Amino acid sequence: MLSSMRKSAGSWMIKILLGLIVVAFVFTGAGSFYSQRDAQVAKVNGKPISIDEYQRTYYSIMQNIEQQFGNRLNQDLLDMLNVKDQALNQLIEKHLLLQVAAKNDIRVPDAALARAITEIPVFQNNGSFDAGRYRQLLEQNRMSPEGFETMQKESMKTGMIRNLVAGSIPVSETEARAWYNWRNTEAKIDYAVFSAGNFSDIKVSEEGLRQYFDANKQRYKTEPSLKVRYLRFDPESFRDEVRISDEQVTDYYESNPDEFKTPETVTARHILLQLPRDADENTVSENREKAMGIMKKARDGEEDFAELAKTYSEGPTAKDGGYLGSFEREDMVEPFSEKAFSMEPGEISDPVRTQFGWHIIKVEDRQQAAAQPLEEVKELITGKLAARQTRTIAYDSAWSLYEISFEGDDLAENARDSGFELETTDFFTKAKGPEELENSREFAQAAFDIPLMEISEVREIGDAYFLIQPVEEKASRIPDFKDVKERVNSDLTAQKQKDAARKTAEEFLKQVRSADSFADAAKAADVEIKTTDFFKRNQPVAEIRNSRQLSEAAFSLDRKNPVPDSVIEENDSFYVIRLNDQKVPEKNDFEAQKDNAVARLREQKRQRAVNKWIASLRQDSDISISDRFSD
Repeated sequence: MLSSMRKSAGSWMIKILLGLIVVAFVFTGAGSFYSQRDAQVAKVNGKPISIDEYQRTYYSIMQNIEQQFGNRLNQDLLDMLNVKDQALNQLIEKHLLLQVAAKNDIRVPDAALARAITEIPVFQNNGSFDAGRYRQLLEQNRMSPEGFETMQKESMKTGMIRNLVAGSIPVSETEARAWYNWRNTEAKIDYAVFSAGNFSDIKVSEEGLRQYFDANKQRYKTEPSLKVRYLRFDPESFRDEVRISDEQVTDYYESNPDEFKTPETVTARHILLQLPRDADENTVSENREKAMGIMKKARDGEEDFAELAKTYSEGPTAKDGGYLGSFEREDMVEPFSEKAFSMEPGEISDPVRTQFGWHIIKVEDRQQAAAQPLEEVKELITGKLAARQTRTIAYDSAWSLYEISFEGDDLAENARDSGFELETTDFFTKAKGPEELENSREFAQAAFDIPLMEISEVREIGDAYFLIQPVEEKASRIPDFKDVKERVNSDLTAQKQKDAARKTAEEFLKQVRSADSFADAAKAADVEIKTTDFFKRNQPVAEIRNSRQLSEAAFSLDRKNPVPDSVIEENDSFYVIRLNDQKVPEKNDFEAQKDNAVARLREQKRQRAVNKWIASLRQDSDISISDRFSD
């Protein structure tokens, strides 16, 4: 068993499972299965969190992360996400909430539980709960219905507690308006930029270079480097060994029916009479009457629908006779889509109201959902199965060599005997791998995790599999001055340019603050002034390298204090800014978005209230974490 898991260790999910096994051994040693299940990760007010529960939560989080990041998932990202602590904190919070639920006799009725489960889309077939699918999916995830229903009930209880704590948090119109204004106020700034690169008249001395080097020696310290030899197993090189039978193609086709379905589509034209969302009843009624008149002309055949669209439509497709092409149900807003997919070819609709206005729709063609015949997709399936099989053969070839190679020169000898070419790299660093490899950085990350002269497990890097053996390493060191003099010269010059830019910007800021106007100061100092377009608080400033720092500084200013106290550094440039203008949203803008603003602000306040309450609950609780877990 362990051998087969070792063989599959190139997969992230297998690595996750191996990690969980390690966690279990840390807590229980090589004890029985039951002792592992009973081991404790932590206690919450005396109630234990078992290693079994921790493993399930850890695995669930890892599945979500793998779905989110896919091939981008690597060890650095896992370390940053700190899944270990995520899982523990999630469980502590869950146990605290369940204890509150028990204390307050909060229960989930069986009918409510059943309704919640039957409404989960993954358990449905054609929109209805499928008991067979329910049991099948649970079995695939090694879970019993009873276990899943307990988890679902716990989730519903914790959700009820959160809702009770958050309650019906009030949001006044004044509060919502202030929040909306804060998010949507726009600013425009004048600015002068002082770039380090413009200060080219910089001189550095030999003595200055040596002093700079002595003060910054660690900056020039070389990175550790490594030389490795490796075997690359490219799946494409095994293509001639692959044979895909008709039976395999048919089996794949029948096992994956959803992959070969073509969705229902409608081909249509429309005539749009635009209407503001906040239009009054009279305007809405007038536009509908106009739309009814156009519809009557179209139905009576007085004029071709496409010509009517060119004449009357106010949408972007007017010039094309209102032609929308073919689209799926989800491609259009719901009222439009619902009507279009209820019509037959040649039919012209009554006016349909959407957020854009009134539409008159003519359906020209309609294609029902259908499955592509096997003959149409046979070549596609064959290619997919062949690609899969070449990867299997490549991996098995790598694994066969791995099984008989242990250390030292085994890899070289076995490669030679098996007819594979062993490559040797030049020295490379962890940050920059061998130049000859496409995925050089990923290769380097893997190589630096392998002890010297040991042979790696089979590693999947890019589109190929590798066996890697580090054969020589160089430790990091501080180089001689003469070896890095050119780099030191470049760094010191850049630093002096930056210092000069900063000093000039600060001197100009002093002039601005003492002058009658920004323009006067700029003219006196012979500095060019530029002006941005309006931008919002949560938007970067497009004219200034999308700088959020400058955006934040701009919104700290007002008409009484239009100039900041200090210059703003962005990369190797320094900015002096002045508030030019500021626009607060009009009342009508807020009225149109009021419901949305109230809902978003209420949700923010609810979340803050729940988080604050949980933090207080946690502080007042007795929570102990196993010493083995925290090691």
